[in-house]
Amino acid sequence: MTVEVMVCVNTGLALLPAGGQTVYRLAKPSYGVLNPPTRGVSSSEDRAGWNRFDLPGEQTIYCASSAEGAYGELLGALKVSGPYRAQEYLDDPGEDDLYALIARDWNDLGVRPPGVVDIHWLYAHRLYTVALPPVGWFVEIEHARTITYLASHIPLSLWERGVDEITVAQTRSGDRHLTTELAGALATAPLVGGARALGVHYFSKHGTQWSCWAVWLREGVAGALDAGPGQPVAPPAGNAALAAVLDTYNLTAG
Repeated sequence: MTVEVMVCVNTGLALLPAGGQTVYRLAKPSYGVLNPPTRGVSSSEDRAGWNRFDLPGEQTIYCASSAEGAYGELLGALKVSGPYRAQEYLDDPGEDDLYALIARDWNDLGVRPPGVVDIHWLYAHRLYTVALPPVGWFVEIEHARTITYLASHIPLSLWERGVDEITVAQTRSGDRHLTTELAGALATAPLVGGARALGVHYFSKHGTQWSCWAVWLREGVAGALDAGPGQPVAPPAGNAALAAVLDTYNLTAG
């Protein structure tokens, strides 16, 4: 992104304007493009199944600044680790990679091997464009000013868990209690004029070339979003964004 951040004079947070820009979201039509689950409000609720910047009692959608970024986020969890030398785990496997052996065994059993994405699972999604509200602000969460704000506004529940500093390591953490509590601290920050943030702008953990947005559907924000009808997911041969992500992740689709 090339948009210059604005510094909130009230909080010191780094902000990006929504500006009506178009972002991309992959979702299943059966759920709807603007209908994610509403999170619970109990402090004892297990947040392991929440998404990175969800808020208690609210709905949050996740979008990317490009179609490629949307595919990158969707498929990131399917990357195959390694390579691993099979001889470190098995007796007399030869020189093959461990995953190559697994793939052959699974193929013999008629099972889709690691690294092959179920194309029909992809086809169950649609790629939607969503126009952000024309006015309002997103917090640039990894900007030094935002990190400084969070470091001086660490939620009590995090202090009680031994969190006494905030860096980008915390904003990128896989601990969903940690990241959602940080989101909550930003969601309640009083921006200039009494406004509150529309959500968070961040960069994908799978690659900083992908810019992403968490949009909190509170206070009428859902009604200010303009979501298109979406388009079907095309096969990689005719889908440059999907093909690029598959190539980046060393995946295939079948």
